[in-house]
Amino acid sequence: MTEQHYLKEELYQLVASQPEIFDFLQRGSLDGLWYWDLKHPEVEWMNERFWELLGYDPAEMKHLASEWQDLIHPDDLNVALSNFEKHCADPSHPYDQVVRYRHKKGHTVWVRCRGIAIRDEHGKPVRMLGAHNDLTALYELQGRLQELAYKDPLTQLANRNAFLEHFDWTINNFRRKPESLSLALIDVDDFKSVNDRHGHQAGDKVLAEVADAIRRACRGNDYAARWGGEEFVILFHDTDQAEGLVVAERLRSEVEGLAMLEHPLTASIGLSTPAVLVEEDSRQILDHFLREADKAVYMAKTNGKNNVVHYTEMRSK
Repeated sequence: MTEQHYLKEELYQLVASQPEIFDFLQRGSLDGLWYWDLKHPEVEWMNERFWELLGYDPAEMKHLASEWQDLIHPDDLNVALSNFEKHCADPSHPYDQVVRYRHKKGHTVWVRCRGIAIRDEHGKPVRMLGAHNDLTALYELQGRLQELAYKDPLTQLANRNAFLEHFDWTINNFRRKPESLSLALIDVDDFKSVNDRHGHQAGDKVLAEVADAIRRACRGNDYAARWGGEEFVILFHDTDQAEGLVVAERLRSEVEGLAMLEHPLTASIGLSTPAVLVEEDSRQILDHFLREADKAVYMAKTNGKNNVVHYTEMRSK
């Protein structure tokens, strides 16, 4: 059996005999400490750091379980209570979860909440000791990194990766609950000449303005993204061919109305609304949409640009 290290024994003795040592440990390594009387569930001691983390003056707070339960996200409260019940029934089940609290100023505080039941001689839980660690900075950083990974920084629309994920989700949902889907591919006309004549800074401004036009034209359930270069893509949910043409025409008009350069700014738009989706894989289905929409864009360009063409119009000719 491994011998107890003499420094560990000494530290335990210091904690037991000198309260300031315990105070240092709890403030230096934890973002909240709590001790709960399970015989009287409304009574729970929370240390000062717990309330400071949430923006409250500890002197104004009561040591009641209801106080923190009013501040925790309802979904996370359900998870915490479920883990509490499982831990009380089985000590090997960890009481350990990340929860969201509402700060006094309204923003979210992400907290890892861990605990252990203190049991009587019969194994019945009589107290609960818990600790908090503030993970807010980590979760906010993750949010910013995710935004960088899924948002186009120039236009603030979703990027290609985000669109691919959304399309995968759409097809998985489609298999459970079919809906009419249409896809629009938007290509800014003569964009190369904008860059050549006015510079790339002007070109970037054009793309940002086109993205704003797309946002104005889209409905609440449409999903728009920058596909690459001067191309944008929109997935229209619950939208047949006729409805898709209406929204696409509204978009074309929004772009044409942009007064930015001395020559008109326009876009050619191709639409696809497959009658049947026979492919198994979502990426194959997306390729189907894009092939049709790309051919329709080519026809729109051939027809003089600044117009909307649906793929079925090509097949009928």
